Amino acid sequence: MNSFENAGRDERDPGSFQAAKIAPIVAGLFAISFTFLAASLGAGRWMMFAVTLFSAAVFLCVSVFARPRNAEAEAVIEELQTVTEAEPAGYDLEDRLIALDEANEVFGSSLNAADMFRLVSSRVSEIFPFAVSALIVPDESGEKLKFVHFDGDQAELLRDAEIGASEGLAGRAFTITKIVTENGLGADAQAIGAERVSGFMASAAIPLMHGDKPFGVFQLFFTAPIDRSEDTVKLLEAIGEHVTPIFRSSLAFERTLSSALTDSLTGLPNERAFYMVLENQLAECLRHRDERPLTILSIDIRDFGAVNSMLGHAVGDQMLEFAGAHIGGHLRKMDFLARTVNDEFSVILPTAAEKTAFEIIDRIREGFVQNEFEIADGEGVAIALNVGWATFWKDGETV
Repeated sequence: MNSFENAGRDERDPGSFQAAKIAPIVAGLFAISFTFLAASLGAGRWMMFAVTLFSAAVFLCVSVFARPRNAEAEAVIEELQTVTEAEPAGYDLEDRLIALDEANEVFGSSLNAADMFRLVSSRVSEIFPFAVSALIVPDESGEKLKFVHFDGDQAELLRDAEIGASEGLAGRAFTITKIVTENGLGADAQAIGAERVSGFMASAAIPLMHGDKPFGVFQLFFTAPIDRSEDTVKLLEAIGEHVTPIFRSSLAFERTLSSALTDSLTGLPNERAFYMVLENQLAECLRHRDERPLTILSIDIRDFGAVNSMLGHAVGDQMLEFAGAHIGGHLRKMDFLARTVNDEFSVILPTAAEKTAFEIIDRIREGFVQNEFEIADGEGVAIALNVGWATFWKDGETV
């Protein structure tokens, strides 16, 4: 940019461009003033004609001279603006990439994985606009890739999506550990499902690396074809470098939190998670006492100690898993089920007064009557439950 400015400063100075623009205006004023002066001095008809002709000639010459200079000026000014605007754009890109790192420092320990993904996705969209983004990670077996977080207007299309570890654009990026772009989405239509990607025309998959191994893929979907040039790949590589540590930390934090709040046997929330949720629900009830009832249930398996003694702990563990799955199957979507102590399960029923709670209890008991727990091939036993309940405000006001 400096060499461009120095080379053009002498011959194409912006001040001369402005003079070229003003010259026709000055010439016009001169012609009018000169004609008016001649008339004021009482010049004759022929003299007035000569003055007018002279003024017109001067105006015409100035205009013809100034016009190409104006055209040249406009071209150079446009070029100057292009060069001037290009430099801040570079700085702006770097600033936006650095903003990703700052977001991780500020919010990394305070946002859950889903919210952190949405924040990062929003920042990335400012750098490289897209329609939908997705974070894809391998399952426990390593044979499948799961879409765990997604963002965008059509993001719900990707909910619960799974692909083979080497299928689709994400699978290819995960396997070869390189950025992959595609216009057309034929591979994804086959791997994810044509209906899930019907609104997209292009995609880019960025492998997320820890050392020399991938731990996930950040995939972007577009509603129009994208430029697949080397510059695009370099931009995607820069994005990948900045988002990789954020997603790795976020996923690690999510796994740690999940382990701390999850019962390892049943996969249900544990006692700690139960009391965290209950505290929040009680706070809501205190704010909306009359409109927000709340009931909790305490459920355990009748004579579970005898089952462990007679049939062994392995069968007892299987019975706990069975009980947890079937209790959850008879609850509403808003209800919260946790395994708290030994064979005890606790349930939070938001917005449920006693009448609703009794209906849910009846459903659970009836379900266990109809579905026996299988001890061995062809041999089953009906599990009996003990159920207690308490309704907020009527039976107590604290946890």
